Amino acid sequence: MEQDQSSSTESERRRQKRSALHLQVRFLLQDGSEHTGVVTDVSIGGMNIASEVRPDEGSIIIAYVDDLGRLEGIVARVDEHGIAMRLTLSTLRRDKLEERLGTGKKSADDRRYQRDAAAGATRILRADGRELAARVIDLSLGGVSLESAEWPPLGEQVMVGKMRGRVVRHHETGIAVEFTEIPPSRGSLAEQLTASERAA
Repeated sequence: MEQDQSSSTESERRRQKRSALHLQVRFLLQDGSEHTGVVTDVSIGGMNIASEVRPDEGSIIIAYVDDLGRLEGIVARVDEHGIAMRLTLSTLRRDKLEERLGTGKKSADDRRYQRDAAAGATRILRADGRELAARVIDLSLGGVSLESAEWPPLGEQVMVGKMRGRVVRHHETGIAVEFTEIPPSRGSLAEQLTASERAA
């Protein structure tokens, strides 16, 4: 019976959508030692950390991940690539992580501002100066959802057209950007989003 339950749990974890990331993490082990690494992927059920540290399986880890906050869990596996954690989250932290990853409830931005379906070409200016072609999926006064072939990491500051914002979510076809400043109207927002495309 225990074997069947274990298989069911493993199957559930595999079904959970994992987001590929590259986020810096600082984590504490049970012995009180502090270490650093990089989170390479995460889902609401688990997280992988690339690190030279090799803690014992079953030990507890408290991790502070850039843009995701504090996440706690248990070491499920250790190999040459690093640490695989099984996350142990409260309902509140689970909901917040789902919002961050775009796999659960609507974000605060979606609740605060009405989102309208839209379509149009725009460009994303990344923090390193590179430009990406993108297509607007929907938008609100608080942010925009974009289809893009390249996904900047969560937390990166970007320009979408002439609107400055921050990448807050990854989804199936691209990214969601939260605006730093709220435009006065949807009409002016549409102009700002497509300004760089027209100028090009």
